[in-house]
Amino acid sequence: MSDQKRTSNASAVADVEWDSIMRDLFDTAPESETKSKKSGVFTLETESEPTSSDVVPTKRVAVIRTSDRIAFKQCRRKWAWGSHLRAGLGPKQNAAPLWFGSGFHFVLEDYHGHRRFANPVDAMNAYAAATLKFNKESVPDDYKELLVMGETMLSYYVQWWQRRGRHIPPTYVLDGVPQVEVNFRVPIPLSKELLAKYGYDEAVYSGTIDAVRFDPETGLLWLLDYKTAKIFNTQHFRHDSQVTAYCWAASHMYGMEVAGMIYQQHLKKEISTPRVLKNGNLSSAKNQTTSHILYRQAILDIYGTVDKAPADIVSFLNGLARDETARVDKFIRLDFIYRNQQIQAAEGVKALLEAEDMLDPNLALYPNPGRDCTYMCSFNSVCTSLDDGSDWEHELKTDFAPRPKEYDGWRECLVWPGEEPEKDPEIVW
Repeated sequence: MSDQKRTSNASAVADVEWDSIMRDLFDTAPESETKSKKSGVFTLETESEPTSSDVVPTKRVAVIRTSDRIAFKQCRRKWAWGSHLRAGLGPKQNAAPLWFGSGFHFVLEDYHGHRRFANPVDAMNAYAAATLKFNKESVPDDYKELLVMGETMLSYYVQWWQRRGRHIPPTYVLDGVPQVEVNFRVPIPLSKELLAKYGYDEAVYSGTIDAVRFDPETGLLWLLDYKTAKIFNTQHFRHDSQVTAYCWAASHMYGMEVAGMIYQQHLKKEISTPRVLKNGNLSSAKNQTTSHILYRQAILDIYGTVDKAPADIVSFLNGLARDETARVDKFIRLDFIYRNQQIQAAEGVKALLEAEDMLDPNLALYPNPGRDCTYMCSFNSVCTSLDDGSDWEHELKTDFAPRPKEYDGWRECLVWPGEEPEKDPEIVW
């Protein structure tokens, strides 16, 4: 490819030649003209709904996700490479945070849903086995260490929930089904003329709500979102578009007012019991990372009651109580993020306007480089190579592959309690 051609593609990424490049790299030619629409290098995602092919034509549905919206506003080139609406590529190796976070979500889905597993640790173990069986290459190399950390985090969560879970509204149950891991699709009201122009019959906004809670005192719904992170983050709440968009979508789905989202963060850290000195007493050193729940339980285990503990131990326990609230300690943080109906409606309008741009097959797909690219974009190296004339095609084929249409294909390999696994993958706690 000439330098002149390369420069043209870097600025607009709309040259027909890119179609053949992507097909050569990944064998991703469209299944049929009714199921996909080509736009330069990228394939716009459509999903067919089952119909009688002899009577009703295939319905062409454009599925827009929160990840699409976020990436689109960050960098069009990054979005176009990664979104299912276009190339739908992702790193061949699943990042450890994603793997661990998916498992943590599954565990809490079960724990606050049907509770088919005896305890959260068993559920995490089943998740690891399922992902290993489904696609071992997608499991991070340090998964055993992550499982050890996960066991301590989940064991602590059970203790925390037993003491403080009453501060969260109960899981909403609809027609006998606990509303956990709720996959939704809400129509985006684009005009039929515009959809037809871009080759679609319908556009929908799609996502997954971790849990829905119902406050019996107010009659309002609350959405619940789980996060695992190295540090607690609260700076983004005011402008978090996912929080607002999910509230908007849920209000349409359930026909009820949604007050906002409960943001539940878990510190991604191996949680240990409080330090014990050589003389058998608890340490009251202020540099140890512990919580009131853990420290009080350690007092009961060693001294029998709080009253029998030494004065410095009781003082340290009281200090922990002063530093914590019912919603925040060293390892778990809950924030109730309110969203009124006006701002929810405004977010729906934003989603509609963004959809008009995303579905445009002639949209210019230029990059938006910045200092965050090195650690926030998996396409950073490929993007740089494209601009400086290096062999970006080789990098793309070596390090990336088409993303699966479904993110939880591993569920097919889950072994539920009472079932016998065909063959246990190696799992070590």
